[in-house]
Amino acid sequence: MFLKTDNSKVHNMITEQIKDVEGCLKAYEKFLKAACKPETVTETLEALCDGVHQMENAADRSLRAMIDSLSDGAFLPATREDLIAIATSCDKVANKCEHTALQLNLEEFRFPVEYAKDLEAIMAATTEQFATLEKAIGMMFSNFGAMLKDHSILDEIRAGESKVDAIEMGLLKTIYGKKELRLSERQQIAKFVEWVCDISDIVEDIADKIQIMLITRKA
Repeated sequence: MFLKTDNSKVHNMITEQIKDVEGCLKAYEKFLKAACKPETVTETLEALCDGVHQMENAADRSLRAMIDSLSDGAFLPATREDLIAIATSCDKVANKCEHTALQLNLEEFRFPVEYAKDLEAIMAATTEQFATLEKAIGMMFSNFGAMLKDHSILDEIRAGESKVDAIEMGLLKTIYGKKELRLSERQQIAKFVEWVCDISDIVEDIADKIQIMLITRKA
């Protein structure tokens, strides 16, 4: 079904789109590191936010190009639909990065420095999770038959999400335990932590979409 020789153009286009999303994720990680430093000036944060925005735009352009390329590939209609669903879901990662960075910048919010280590751990787990997703999508083109027999790589992606969940819950308990802060302040910090962690949830959802696609095509 995913014949690389016949559909190399589509394979290349979806790879390019995923690379752009990965670039947006890296720009977002850099932005978050700056947002955890109280000495970061507004101009620096704005420049980093713009970098996330530019990468999100690049991901949008490559998504549209990938969708256009599907008309040239030897795919069944259902397969085209699945590929579009996976690609648009990957684009949600870039969209979430942009939205969170923009809102952080508009509110001139800085994460308390004591939460920086946990946020770095969350982003490290998320980027590793996305790298595994990228590998899984590549296997759909290069070794689809093997994925039908063994899709344990998708469980690796889910394990990454579980790791992020554990860090998130511990961090939220710490935040709401800060009784010296007003409830509104704790809620603001918690909101942004949850948005950072939402990216991992999106990646896990993509893994679920891939597994459903595999199951529906298994003989």
